[in-house]
Amino acid sequence: MKRFEYKCVFIWGLGETTRRILNEYGQQGWELVCVWGPWHYLKRPLD
Repeated sequence: MKRFEYKCVFIWGLGETTRRILNEYGQQGWELVCVWGPWHYLKRPLD
């Protein structure tokens, strides 16, 4: 069974700011799961 680590990040801003921040998390292995207003929920598999 796969296990995941979850993170909730508050990102205030649009366009370039959000894209830059999410790309940084993506390089660390985080996957965007959901966006609820300024809250972005991410997950990544545990090794």
